[in-house]
Amino acid sequence: MLNNKIVFARFMALLKSIDPDVPLPAELEDYLWKNMIVEALCNKACRIEEENKIPKKAYYVVRGFVLVYGYNHEQDRYLFRIYRANSIVAMDCFMRQQTSPYCIWLCKDTLLWSISSTCMDAVYKNWDGMKAFAFKTSSKHNAAKEQSRASLLGIEDIETRILEFYKRYKGLLPPKKSPIRDTCIACFLDTTKSILKRNRRNLKNKGLLKY
Repeated sequence: MLNNKIVFARFMALLKSIDPDVPLPAELEDYLWKNMIVEALCNKACRIEEENKIPKKAYYVVRGFVLVYGYNHEQDRYLFRIYRANSIVAMDCFMRQQTSPYCIWLCKDTLLWSISSTCMDAVYKNWDGMKAFAFKTSSKHNAAKEQSRASLLGIEDIETRILEFYKRYKGLLPPKKSPIRDTCIACFLDTTKSILKRNRRNLKNKGLLKY
């Protein structure tokens, strides 16, 4: 059961924004309040979903950051999604209850709410149209994440790309206190750690990044 009505109202507003023309069932709000879970805080980064397994839960980020890693042909791990506060983390493999090629980590002091696949099945059973709505929610958020990163990588000038990254993802400065390591940020921005650090320092010297 949840415990914060203000954050819950923010979460419900996010759900309702998916398709404003389709009202959500009146009973759904009470069901989610009673059946979603407040996940325990971690004092360090920890993995919440493993690759090559079926995801157990979908998540709502109350605060902090959630990272999704994939694997290339050489089985090297790379960061390709960053979720901020007020984001829904529901990968396609969770929605379809299929084996995941991804692993999901939460950063230190990140607060999550979650819902299990069993509870989602109950939602589908009890309310017509909710399965299609859930898939639409997942699809919309996943597409937005893909587009967001693609727009960053489309910025050719690396200094401008790094500046835009820090404008979008607040709370990652100063670097020594960032919950996301420079190696991961560099991977996300398709650059190297040394180039990231050099350009970030230049941006600070120009007064464009303040920390």
